[in-house]
Amino acid sequence: MKQSARTTILTLWGALVTALALSLSITAPAVALDPGGREEALPTTPPPDPSVPSIGTTVLSDGTPVGIVVAGGNGGLLHVVDLNTRTLRSRERLVPENTDVQPWEFATLSNRHVLLASGGGQLFEIDPDAPEGQKATNLSDPSRPGYEQVTAYSAFLWDVVVDEHDRVYVATQSNHGGHILRYDPSANQGRGQWTDLLPGGVQAGESDVRSLAYDNGFLYAGTGTKNPSIVRINTSTNAATRLAVPSRVTAGLSHLERLQVKAGNLYVGTNVPGGVRPTCGGTCVLDPVTGAQKMKDGKALEVDTWSSQVVTRPGEAEKVYYTVQSHNTPTLQEYDPRTNTSRTLAQGLASTARPSQSSWATHEHFISAGKDDASIAIVHASDGSATGLPKDANGGNAIQGSPRDIQSLTAVPGGDLYASWYMTAPMLLRATPNAQVDKTQYSLPQAPLGQVEGFGHSSKWFVTGIYPSGELVRYEMGASGPTLENHQSVRITPDARQARPYAIVPINDDEFAVGTSPKSKAGSGALSIYDAAHNTIDTYPLDTINYADPSLRGLLSDRRPLSIVHHQDKLYVGTSASGNGMNPDQTEASAPRLFEFDLKTRKVTRVMTPFKDQRSITALTLGSDGTVYGTTGMHVFAMIPADFTIGRSRALTRQGYADANRSQLIERDGVLYGIMAGRLRALSTSLQDEGTVIADFATTPQGKVYVNSLALGADGSLYYARGSRIYRYRFPAG
Repeated sequence: MKQSARTTILTLWGALVTALALSLSITAPAVALDPGGREEALPTTPPPDPSVPSIGTTVLSDGTPVGIVVAGGNGGLLHVVDLNTRTLRSRERLVPENTDVQPWEFATLSNRHVLLASGGGQLFEIDPDAPEGQKATNLSDPSRPGYEQVTAYSAFLWDVVVDEHDRVYVATQSNHGGHILRYDPSANQGRGQWTDLLPGGVQAGESDVRSLAYDNGFLYAGTGTKNPSIVRINTSTNAATRLAVPSRVTAGLSHLERLQVKAGNLYVGTNVPGGVRPTCGGTCVLDPVTGAQKMKDGKALEVDTWSSQVVTRPGEAEKVYYTVQSHNTPTLQEYDPRTNTSRTLAQGLASTARPSQSSWATHEHFISAGKDDASIAIVHASDGSATGLPKDANGGNAIQGSPRDIQSLTAVPGGDLYASWYMTAPMLLRATPNAQVDKTQYSLPQAPLGQVEGFGHSSKWFVTGIYPSGELVRYEMGASGPTLENHQSVRITPDARQARPYAIVPINDDEFAVGTSPKSKAGSGALSIYDAAHNTIDTYPLDTINYADPSLRGLLSDRRPLSIVHHQDKLYVGTSASGNGMNPDQTEASAPRLFEFDLKTRKVTRVMTPFKDQRSITALTLGSDGTVYGTTGMHVFAMIPADFTIGRSRALTRQGYADANRSQLIERDGVLYGIMAGRLRALSTSLQDEGTVIADFATTPQGKVYVNSLALGADGSLYYARGSRIYRYRFPAG
């Protein structure tokens, strides 16, 4: 990436800070700031309830059918469940700490090994017969032939299927488009071979391939997020054809989450979040060659799955299976496309348990799990019985949660910290620090299900912004912290299109400014004003927001507000570059913006482009001197609100990089403390030097573990996270 000159600041007004003055402001000799404090690691945090998006099954070498249940998180936690006796056989860490394991889908090889496609970007092979500590192998490794050529396409793995030759197909998401990767485990004398099935990606303009299905030499891929489509691929020739799917099937969908193919029928999940009946009742049945909707007796074939997932069963030539609530009872249903009818196979399943494509281990044994509580349902088809797992020897749940990376952190009056994790959970983490670090206490209070993207609080209210529902949840703030027992929520937009409330900043005791990003990877974010007292919200999408000066119209389109400060009836908002800030090569037209929003008129009054080659303005803070300070990860700058100009700037030429993700910045006694390029840095507000890294990322065999989620505690210490651990930086006494 081309690095901008330190002395050049571009604005949309054409105003330039004098190069000589700027140069003098950042090059004067200075001694790097050292606050003189020390870092302390708080005790290990307790994990939340298990995150189990999917499960696998296989049969052990002795013929025992088992479920493979992996609780996602930092290293993952592998559970092997005996489906005959409905008991837990073993529990162990899947892979080493600092490996992001998110079990989105499983498939089974002919040797009975189980493949796990992880949202962390890895494909794991699991041998449940292997000794403890040796069950999992990471196939996404540079030692595997061809992997280095496809690693850029595998930032996130959504789905995995296997053909009759044990060739593995993986659906991916990346900044280089959605791809299908093929892995042949038998190639190169068993060392394997990775290839990109369709070089250039499956569908132009789409960042995801979300779902896969395979049958009789053909692979089916469901894409998203701009124009969801289904592509049919001949795996012998790699010839790809886009199916002519009826528009009603994909209407309102941001992606095609579920595909299944069986006996000449292509099952397509159509579930849209909300309380309305989805298209086809949840699953449409299409012709796998043409994409046309299948008909019987003049009626379209439809399956009332609601959850959109149908699964196949060993020994069944045509029928498929799904779970659904029937008369308020969770049931396992069998659908026969020959008659377009369903019948109940078992009832009394766990209410939150949902099937995975590998749920049937044998014709007799079925297992499903709840995504956010790991409530297990095991069905024996011969008698229609469905039961869960008994408690373990200590009275705890058999399926336990894995440590998870801290994603958001805040400090409240009274001294407590509140945190949330990557991936949804029905709780928050509450920490009560102590001067003696080992006496820190933790609890896990219940909260609405979600992934908290941001926290905000005033003297009266405590607010969380949760994904994927796109809701703000508010609690009353007491003298010692929020009262979590009572809460109210409001959606930022009725359709949950604005799903990630990253920035939540108090305007006064009752009102908050909120910056959100959309659920899909395309489109503009929004700025909202939330009235916590009345639980109402006004939302202004950046592509339609009002401007005081019509000539500015459109300058904020396709951008997301990541950072906000409030100052004298104005909001100052830092955005991503266009296209979610993920393009490493920005221009003046696509660069991130800093804009001023007038709270009285509810209009954008001024806009500037501080740096044309950066990805995002990741953090803003208001200094005690009335100056707005900000960072991009590569630059730190000071903006004078009165004339809306950059007063001074510092390029972080050492250990800096242009970041696309939100971060945090705090001013304390004339010193800026901020997370920049994954490090916690301290530098003077004069910006005369690059400051000092006071908390660096950790380097492990699994990669770097970056610093994130900075908060200033009531005790005056800085708190932040690395992975699943919380740390604090204690300043010298006095």
